[in-house]
Amino acid sequence: MLKKFSIEHHKETILKPNSEFERRIILQYYLDTNISINTIERGILIQTNVSEPESIGIIGCLLNDNSKLNTLRLAIGAKNRSNKKLSELSASLFTLEHLKSADSYYFLETHVEDLSEIENVINREYSLLYY
Repeated sequence: MLKKFSIEHHKETILKPNSEFERRIILQYYLDTNISINTIERGILIQTNVSEPESIGIIGCLLNDNSKLNTLRLAIGAKNRSNKKLSELSASLFTLEHLKSADSYYFLETHVEDLSEIENVINREYSLLYY
């Protein structure tokens, strides 16, 4: 893979709040070329605080796990209208049962003040699309 588009080699860009454009190019490259992330990249993506719905969805696809937070990421990606690959892949990576469980956890069982900054951002974006 080209270092130019590597999450691992561009950790600062991925994590920096004001690098939406650059981060999005790198994330889209991974999605478009079906690149699987490594352990280091997984750690970087888990730490990434991004509020742009398309980037949230791509991160969900790249992480590809069934955690409650990632299920919300995938649900956000599934609603994307401009990136067909993202919306289809996101929708295929979670079930309605997973979504109900994540929704219940974040909106009924957990208090807002107990959430991390990343969880708050993802919950806000999810709420805008689903409520």
